[in-house]
Amino acid sequence: MPSITAPGIGSGLDVNSIVSQLMSQEQQPILALQQKQAGYTAQLSAIGQLRNAVSPLQDAANKLKDFSSLAAFTAKSADSAKFTASTDNTAAAGSFDIQVQSLAQSQKLGSAAQADKDTTTFGNVGDTLTLAVNGNSFSVASGGKTLSEIASAINAATDNVGVSASVVQENANSFYLVLTSDNTGTANTITTVFKDSGGSAVADPLTLAQTQAAKDASILIDNTYTVTRSSNTVTDAIQGVTLNLKETSASAVNLKVAKGTAAITGAVGKFVDAYNGLQKSLTDLSNGSLSGDSTLRLVQNQIRSILNTPPVGLSGGVSSLSEIGVSFQKDGTLKLDSGKLSDAVNNDLVGLSDLFENDDQGYAFRLYDTVEQMLGSSGLLSAREDGLNARIGDAQDRVTSMQFRLDKTEQQLRAQFAALDSLMSRLTQTSSFLTAQLSSLSSGNSGG
Repeated sequence: MPSITAPGIGSGLDVNSIVSQLMSQEQQPILALQQKQAGYTAQLSAIGQLRNAVSPLQDAANKLKDFSSLAAFTAKSADSAKFTASTDNTAAAGSFDIQVQSLAQSQKLGSAAQADKDTTTFGNVGDTLTLAVNGNSFSVASGGKTLSEIASAINAATDNVGVSASVVQENANSFYLVLTSDNTGTANTITTVFKDSGGSAVADPLTLAQTQAAKDASILIDNTYTVTRSSNTVTDAIQGVTLNLKETSASAVNLKVAKGTAAITGAVGKFVDAYNGLQKSLTDLSNGSLSGDSTLRLVQNQIRSILNTPPVGLSGGVSSLSEIGVSFQKDGTLKLDSGKLSDAVNNDLVGLSDLFENDDQGYAFRLYDTVEQMLGSSGLLSAREDGLNARIGDAQDRVTSMQFRLDKTEQQLRAQFAALDSLMSRLTQTSSFLTAQLSSLSSGNSGG
């Protein structure tokens, strides 16, 4: 008897349609779970959008948190080859003529020429070399050591007060120990004293002599004020201005210090834009995938609480955002009054700086800290993302388990219909055989 190769042939039933309809009913719980899973995925994507909307606010707060780095004043040298200049927020607008009369340099001492650097030793074991710079000193063992060993001992000394040692090779038979003061200026000259093991001063076995004199930097300001400093970086000649001396100049070079509000206005403007961008995202998300989600309210409330809480105990005369032209509108967004901000820059720059970057009360300090926690690995948004990922994973596990059971159910149904097909086929064949036999018998009887 031939086997059944297509479902329904033996029974005449539309087995595929019947099984499909039965399985469609069985699929309903899975479809419901998949819809939940899609909802969780949409919420997870929305939390990612919220994170992306909060991040610019953190960046803006970080910029304002370092308010003093915003170049409130600009300093421009007419000849940057001679000197350059930078400012801080204590500077004042003005113009200065500066002549660089001399550059600061470090003192150098050199030994007499030696035939080698790694064989010849100096003094006796137990001898020491004491080096002093600007009232501070340290000692190293020098007796019985070579040039290289003395240089290494000086450089490795943990209490070294500012001396670097090198060995210079002039030719195959001329080696020198060179000592260089780490800092420029006449205050940082090097003095040396050699002593024996008993602590008594002895003659210098290296015959050290000055090869470069220490010099102070000297500048003439407005052809009137002579400023002498030990460094080529002069921080205290003009209030709020740092001069970096490069070359001496035969004549004065103009330095112009101007108040520039562009950087400050730009930074505050970006802060306002970032906050308003976040508000728009909160509104959009509340009308979409995160409708009714408490995460949105928590984010908004934490940030608004900071902006609505003026700092206390500041040193300046500015104590709130509204005083510098940043105010809330009826729709919850911020508005910047550039005129008010410029007035604050001109009248109380130090107070304005403290308003944002004070390391306890400043708006930017508090806001950055709050957003940093919010975005952190254990923060509000991460906790929400972890929760959604767990729900998505749980739903997927349940879908997989249910689908496995449904696959088994479908296999059982098809096996049952296959058995029915086989039975119906056999019954049909038997019926056909009996019908044929009865027909044959009936034909025989009628013929006799």
